[in-house]
Amino acid sequence: MRPLPPNATIAVIGAGIVGTSVAFALMERGYRVTLFDRAEPGRTGPSFGNAGHVVGSGIFPLAEPGIGLTGLRMLMDPEGPLKIPASYLGKVTPWLWRFWRSSYGEAYERGIRALIGMNRGAVDDAEALWTRAGIGHMLRRAPALYLYESEASWMSVRSHWKRRIDEGFASHFVGEAAIRDLEPNLAPVFARGVISDDWGIVTDPFEVVTGLFRAGQQRGIAFREAAVTALVPEGEGVAVIIDGEHQSFDAALVAAGVWSRPLAAALDEKLPVEAECGYNITFPGRSGLINRPLVFGDRGVVATPLSPGLRVGGWTELGGTELPPNPARWRKMAEISSAVLPELTGADGAQWMGHRPSMPDSVPVISRSGRHPAVFYAVGHGHYGLSQSAKTAKMIAELVAEATDERYSAYSIGRFAD
Repeated sequence: MRPLPPNATIAVIGAGIVGTSVAFALMERGYRVTLFDRAEPGRTGPSFGNAGHVVGSGIFPLAEPGIGLTGLRMLMDPEGPLKIPASYLGKVTPWLWRFWRSSYGEAYERGIRALIGMNRGAVDDAEALWTRAGIGHMLRRAPALYLYESEASWMSVRSHWKRRIDEGFASHFVGEAAIRDLEPNLAPVFARGVISDDWGIVTDPFEVVTGLFRAGQQRGIAFREAAVTALVPEGEGVAVIIDGEHQSFDAALVAAGVWSRPLAAALDEKLPVEAECGYNITFPGRSGLINRPLVFGDRGVVATPLSPGLRVGGWTELGGTELPPNPARWRKMAEISSAVLPELTGADGAQWMGHRPSMPDSVPVISRSGRHPAVFYAVGHGHYGLSQSAKTAKMIAELVAEATDERYSAYSIGRFAD
């Protein structure tokens, strides 16, 4: 593989947090970058309404040992955190098969090691990139508090915390009294807690994307609001196709989240990214109710104090990009919000649903194409797009400028070639 020389032209398809981060890093390397998106940067994907966390200690894949039975129990629970519409089950079955195969043995351990590589130093990486872009003030280091409502739920995750600590992710355990002191507005239902130090939160995730985008524009990154319908190899480069129009580049990066899959398929490449719908409610003026990011281990939701308000969100719904939001999910989330934070009882909030781009092994594809050397991918960050965006930008810049493909083989698209 050949490194791409400075001043080469690169198209970046997708202007969410990952695409804008990579575009900025490539610009810093001396490339002429054009960013494409079908809408305003950060507006249509999970970059707009995510929880606002920058997570260093997120090292476990969603597919864990025993996930088959656990998933079935969640699907059978009408108020459980996982839903798959019957009409979509046939389409998602191949993805679910890969998901299950990733949940045990060496495949599971590979996933953990890959996520450790991605998330270790996530807060430092984000702080460094955003400071260079002039938006470092949008990040605040804020250890998270994980909460468990029973001794049984605590015991079920204790081995996870031991692994995190063994891997160097600073954490310490707290009991009921300490939880009340740390978060006096919580309902008194939490028996155990863990403080995870490797965390940060942002003012507003959409503000981060727009701030980074504007910083890139000021430094010469071009932007075109258009839907890219295909990429076509063209000599040693690639053409971006928009409504039949060809625009030639020396290289292209696909970072369009769940909408990346058809672009890869047109290049005869397997990219098993699935739309994982997440829901949240943002309560304006209520950020002061909590002091730090909270993770409710038994409820499948998180809470974050953001500038738009207190955001409560989470859950998983596998139904593709055409599935409309289910109002029952927001009703249940409002119920949970008032149960864990009684002052939210009856409060009105802004509702949002977005599509997380999820890989079956929870590991993003950060890779050169296996078929066309001028095409690269940065897709499938799932719940960690904001957390992993700065590290992804660094990795893609090295793949393009230094051809460091072997160094990042754990994230290669080639792992799905079978």
